Amino acid sequence: MEDGDIVNIYPEQTGGKPIIYIFPPTGQEEMDVSVSLSLIQQWKFSAIYPVVSVQPNQLEKSIPGECVTLDVRMHRDQTMTEKSTGLTVSYLYWEAVTQGLPPSPLDSPRSEQQQSEEFDPISSDLSDNDNVSVVLPLSRITPYLDAALKELGLHTEARTSFITYWLPSFNKHTHIALRFISQDAYENAAPLSVVPKPDAVVRVFMLFKGVPESDFESGIWPKATARVVDRAERWRDVVGLDAQDSLTDESLFRVLEWGGMEVKK
Repeated sequence: MEDGDIVNIYPEQTGGKPIIYIFPPTGQEEMDVSVSLSLIQQWKFSAIYPVVSVQPNQLEKSIPGECVTLDVRMHRDQTMTEKSTGLTVSYLYWEAVTQGLPPSPLDSPRSEQQQSEEFDPISSDLSDNDNVSVVLPLSRITPYLDAALKELGLHTEARTSFITYWLPSFNKHTHIALRFISQDAYENAAPLSVVPKPDAVVRVFMLFKGVPESDFESGIWPKATARVVDRAERWRDVVGLDAQDSLTDESLFRVLEWGGMEVKK
C-alpha cells in the first residue's frame, strides 16, 4: 500500500432470517423432501435450524463456498421432521454473514441499474438511479411492505413474520430505502435445490438501508420517492414472478423463501 491508494472497507452484513416454507400438494399424506442450499464465497452460514453440518459447496463445484442439506419428511399439517435431528418444525431457517471479500474486478464500470439487476452480498446497494428502489418515511413502511409482500405471494403468517423481524431495524431510522432482488440474481448468490422438483418456487429477498432525514428533505432521492406511488404489482416483475400467483394453488408442490439484508454503508 502506498500514499494515495484507495482502501475500500466492507462492513459485515447479515442475511437476516431467510426461512423456507414447503407446501406439499393437497391430499399428500407424507412426502420426503431434500433441500440443499449453497452460498458463494462472499458470505458464509452463521446459523441453521434444524442444526446440520456445513459442507463445501456441492451444488456448484466450480464456485467456492458453503452448502447445507436438510432431508425432511413433510406431514399433512405442513410441518416437517428433519431426519438427522428428529426435530419437527414449521419451516427451515438459515442466516449468513458476509466475509469481507472484495467484489471481483470488472472490465468496465457498471451502471447503477446494472448493479440493481445483480446481487453481491458485500457490494450491492440502493440508489435513486437504479430504477427500482423506493424511499419511504418510517410511518409508511409497514403498510407498504405488507402490500408488496402480498403481491409477491406471501401468506398472512409469512408477511407478519417478515415485517416483525425487520421492524426493530426499521425503527432505528426516520426513512427507509428498500428494494427486492430478482430471483435470478439471488439464485446466483444462494443456489437452492429441492428434490423432488417443486411445481412453484418463490424466493423473496429484500435489501434496505436507513436514509437520514436530512438526505430525504434535501431531495437526494426524488425518483425513489416518486416510485412509492407505483402499483405494488410492479414488484412481481422486479422479482421475476409470473402474473398468476402459483403459491395459492394448493394442488401444486410449492416452496416459498423470504429473507433480507440491511445495507450498512
